[in-house]
Amino acid sequence: MNATTASPPLPLWPSNPPDGIRLDPEDESIDDRTTPGRGLSRGFWHVHQPTITLMPAPEARATGAACLVLPGGGYRYLEMDKEGHDIGRWLNTIGITAIVLKYRTRPNPSPEEQWPDVMTATLNDAERAMRLTRHHATEWGIDPNRIGAIGFSAGGSLATSLAINSDTGDPKAADPIDRLSSRPNYLGLIYPSARFMPDSTSVMPPVFIANAGDDPKTPPQGAVKLYATLLELGIPAELHIFREGNHGFGLGSHGGSVRNWTHLFEEWLSDLHLLDRQK
Repeated sequence: MNATTASPPLPLWPSNPPDGIRLDPEDESIDDRTTPGRGLSRGFWHVHQPTITLMPAPEARATGAACLVLPGGGYRYLEMDKEGHDIGRWLNTIGITAIVLKYRTRPNPSPEEQWPDVMTATLNDAERAMRLTRHHATEWGIDPNRIGAIGFSAGGSLATSLAINSDTGDPKAADPIDRLSSRPNYLGLIYPSARFMPDSTSVMPPVFIANAGDDPKTPPQGAVKLYATLLELGIPAELHIFREGNHGFGLGSHGGSVRNWTHLFEEWLSDLHLLDRQK
């Protein structure tokens, strides 16, 4: 495979998802909010067919590390560009192979009683994506012990839920993919929704958190609470609160100190030896 070209989207499930939660394909739509000079900006609404897109790191830079990318959108839609493919391209520049997850979102219409089903569907998709990545690790040139997840906004809460609910796989499962671990080896939580909190039973990897102090949608107090909880549980964590950035700053390419989160995340990964080249 050409190391600079993303693969076609790969379906997560061989047929219908086992949770039985299906959406109407006619409801899926794309809201194009692209403005000149700012790159693509599209919202994918009412996603019914979950997929992953492999974005391999260039061979000259590849470290063997990989990262599952979880875009945000309030579980209603997905920011597949600035919190998905743009993130994947940046991860490639630091030697990380990206796997961008297009997970199921809320049906249309979406009454509140459907929220438990939505949470189940998104978690199942994230767990399946992590197991599927490990299943293809050798083929994709990935170290199965260096696969993390990075999530933005609602994708951050999904990444947290993935880590909290992860397991090492079912050795008796008929599907060989289900025999593999769903546990991420590291987490990046960028302006995460603090919907889920780990407890003493959680097996959590090292966590990096970044938030803007003026974020009106996921206020920094949630990030601070999550950070404090991780410290109390003895889980290695790093927190950065930037003075400005609002919500949804993505790579921070529109300026301000918030743009430095990518460098800080790279340094954090390096400190953990996750960017060491495979020998």
